[in-house]
Amino acid sequence: MKKDRKWLVKFFKRSEDKFSDVDLNEANIFKRILFIVLSNIKSILVLMCIFAFFSLIFSYAGSLGRRSVVLSLNYEEASKGQNPNLTRYNVYELTSDEMMERVIAYAGLQDVLTPAELASHISISENSSGKTIDPLDENTYYISTSYTLSYRRNRGIRNISTDDMMSLICKAYNDMFHENYVGVKSVLKYDLGDIEDKEYIEIAKLFTNKSDQMLRYIQQRIEENATYRSDITGQSFQTIKRMIMNVQEYSIKKYYAFALETGLSRDRDLYIGTLSHKNEMLDIKWQKDMIDYNVRKSGVENYDSAMIGTVMVPAVNERREYYMSRTNIGTDYLTKEADFFLTQGSITNRDIIENNDIMAKVSASGAVDEDYKKAEELMHSVDEELKNVANIADTTDKDYIKHTTKDYLTFTKYDNTDDKIFILESVIGSAVVFFIILCGLYYVLDGYIRRKEGSL
Repeated sequence: MKKDRKWLVKFFKRSEDKFSDVDLNEANIFKRILFIVLSNIKSILVLMCIFAFFSLIFSYAGSLGRRSVVLSLNYEEASKGQNPNLTRYNVYELTSDEMMERVIAYAGLQDVLTPAELASHISISENSSGKTIDPLDENTYYISTSYTLSYRRNRGIRNISTDDMMSLICKAYNDMFHENYVGVKSVLKYDLGDIEDKEYIEIAKLFTNKSDQMLRYIQQRIEENATYRSDITGQSFQTIKRMIMNVQEYSIKKYYAFALETGLSRDRDLYIGTLSHKNEMLDIKWQKDMIDYNVRKSGVENYDSAMIGTVMVPAVNERREYYMSRTNIGTDYLTKEADFFLTQGSITNRDIIENNDIMAKVSASGAVDEDYKKAEELMHSVDEELKNVANIADTTDKDYIKHTTKDYLTFTKYDNTDDKIFILESVIGSAVVFFIILCGLYYVLDGYIRRKEGSL
């Protein structure tokens, strides 16, 4: 006990020794604590410096295993809280299982990490500097267009640095965002479904229709940017257009001509019956189109010739200047409608003639097994060609979309000045708390010594 007292006396300075002129028995608890602290100010400062030093070391060491980037949304719909395709934007998809699985795959850590484990090391916070007011919300709801993404190092991952993992997270999210919400075009997704049970000639029509859809879409891309060439496929939209046209001009036509000339069918009676029914429906449509055409043609012919001519009306141009503009009259509208119905009737009649030709060829068919075998080979060859071209077109288009929308999402290095200030503030705050705890401990220690002295 005496050894404990000697140690305490060396470490702890009695307040009566320094403030002998003060009656501490009459002082309240706050005065007593003040006198005790002032008596032991050197030891308290030493302890606080030691605490602050180790606290700073641990805080800084923790920040070394953490990387942050600022995610900015730079497209018009972001200010409304939407994705580019007008669906609702949700930044927390960044920690979804789908996203985490993509990051793990990019990093090659399938057998090391689970999506939940990786997500637990990622944090997301909104940045007040990137907020806009939702114009559709009467309560002036603020929408964030800037977020800070942070990744805290997982000690179980040894072969990938924190910086590399942060880069993979950004790449995975950018890829997923563009695939799901930016310019997704199903027309370039090649999927004809199950064609094994369809008639050979109808399959040729499917090939033609699908390739026509692809051509129309690619032509739009050419009009947007005729010189673009993908770094991934090495193809331009011009070369892809030629690829599709080559498949149409050679492979599809060859297959269609062979299937038609040999009159191939999987079920002759059913196929002929189906085509016959189609022709009945088409004939009704053709008659209706021709009636509409003849009515309008008759209206134009019977129109009062005195009323036919150029009608001029006053108008105002973009500079607010008056001029006389020609306007359409009754015969103009009737003539356009008559042309439309005549064109529709011609298309319908052509389909009827084509179906009659197919029925005649199928009825007279003398196809043998070799013909069917060759048709299958040609069909699968065309299917494979279109599938390959569609894959190239889809990949090129996605690359083009990324090229034109590369600034939709930007990831910039986080300025850690605020983090350094935060670490300093947290150390200072912890030191203040530690000082208060020391005051309490010294007060308790003073009471302990007094009780021990009183018991001697």
